[in-house]
Amino acid sequence: MNLTDRGKVFFVISLLSLVFSYLIITLNYFPHLGFTVSLVLFSLLSYKFKKDKSKETKLYLTFTLVFSLLLSVRSEGAITFLNLVAALFFGSLMLVSNDKEKKGFIDYIYAQLLFIIKSVFARNDYYLEFKEKKTSFNTVKATEIVFGILITIFLLVIILPLLSSTNPFFLRLIENVWNFLSLENLFKNIVLESVFIWSLRLVFFLIFIFIIPKIITLINKSNNYTLPSFFKIDALPLHIPKLVLAIILFVFFITQLQFYFASDEILKSMGISYSQHTREVFGQLSLVAGIVLVLIYNDKGKSTLGTILTYILGVQGIFLTLMAYKSVFEYINAWGLSYKRLYGLTFATWVTGIFFHFFRNYRQNKGVAMFVKKTIIFSGVILFLVNVLNFDYLIYHFQKAKTGQGVDYTFLSTLSPDSLSYHDQFLNLKEVTEKGDYSLEVYNNINPLIILYKIESLQRKYSKFDFRTVTFLDYLQYKQIKSVDTGKLRAYYENKFRFPNN
Repeated sequence: MNLTDRGKVFFVISLLSLVFSYLIITLNYFPHLGFTVSLVLFSLLSYKFKKDKSKETKLYLTFTLVFSLLLSVRSEGAITFLNLVAALFFGSLMLVSNDKEKKGFIDYIYAQLLFIIKSVFARNDYYLEFKEKKTSFNTVKATEIVFGILITIFLLVIILPLLSSTNPFFLRLIENVWNFLSLENLFKNIVLESVFIWSLRLVFFLIFIFIIPKIITLINKSNNYTLPSFFKIDALPLHIPKLVLAIILFVFFITQLQFYFASDEILKSMGISYSQHTREVFGQLSLVAGIVLVLIYNDKGKSTLGTILTYILGVQGIFLTLMAYKSVFEYINAWGLSYKRLYGLTFATWVTGIFFHFFRNYRQNKGVAMFVKKTIIFSGVILFLVNVLNFDYLIYHFQKAKTGQGVDYTFLSTLSPDSLSYHDQFLNLKEVTEKGDYSLEVYNNINPLIILYKIESLQRKYSKFDFRTVTFLDYLQYKQIKSVDTGKLRAYYENKFRFPNN
């Protein structure tokens, strides 16, 4: 290959751009494994050419690789979105980690946006650059190779059918080769694939081949990605809002204690049921605690009153999260697990951890930059734990969601394949159906077609295996239900819902 070193780099980038555009543009199903492979390859390529390989860069690379790999493990929609955002965020942090300026939260967001904009307009150091031509009879131009391949294909299309029509033995040989190489399936896939999907891949290929060389060029340039000073305010006048909020929270705590220790007679006289007593308030309480945290974080004042109010609000914020924990545990005990309750518990834990980091940093007077970095890393750890815990699996196998009629199988049937529950749910539905029409007290499922649709959708997905769309738990769930026949149950319930009086 008569390319310079920069030309070779551009050639590799071109090949990867071609691979990326194929892996992440799919029909019907999200390309879980396609994104994993693309993000991992791009991250490793960027890290190879990045000169600054500090501990911080390596840490961000590790998080990028972890969340990229988790994209091909989990299939539930919300966690897939969070993993993709996390992989892109930590990946961008790795790219700009040579920026030594002290940054706050807004600076990190601004830095990522500015890096993207600069990448579009940056000068490109990598392009298809050839060495000086050497006199050689063996040198073959790329255009000649492409032309030769096209002529060969044209000749084969004409000659092979003609020869096959004259000799049955030659025809059988061509058919055997055709079937062995699965050329018929390949031809069908190419023909059946819409022009749109291939056009979209071409667009992404052109975008990748344009932007990736610029990113590789830019990561080793010294740039200031900190928010300009004229956008920053050194000290906001926050004493009054902090004082008012502290008073409001103090009054709220008193009334909340009254509510917690009120007798059943008092609650009944107020028209409050047990369900209302254990109502879902953990989201609101955690959100207020988060607002408290934002307020004390943005108070840069060093006065004695400001410090006192910061500690008071910090203690109140921690009490709010403790109340949130109490609410979520009471609700889980009464009504089982659900996405909302588990994510509420996660958010409360996240806020509590940030409070801990804030006051540890505040007491040691280490500055905002260190607190922000620790918060980002802590957030990554929390999201990793959410992936490991697998909420779908916990909901079904440990404490199923319930309603007044019992276990809420309507909700459970909406769980993703990560729950590994489809086979068990199918057997439950088959059992109660064979016993005749069921009541909601016996089997609390108002729409049995949901779980049947989920099973059939998974069977359709893997009937034509596409490695780009595979996730580990998704495929594991498919292995459990691949031989399940939903036909009779589907026909029964479709008829039942179409003619309910029958």
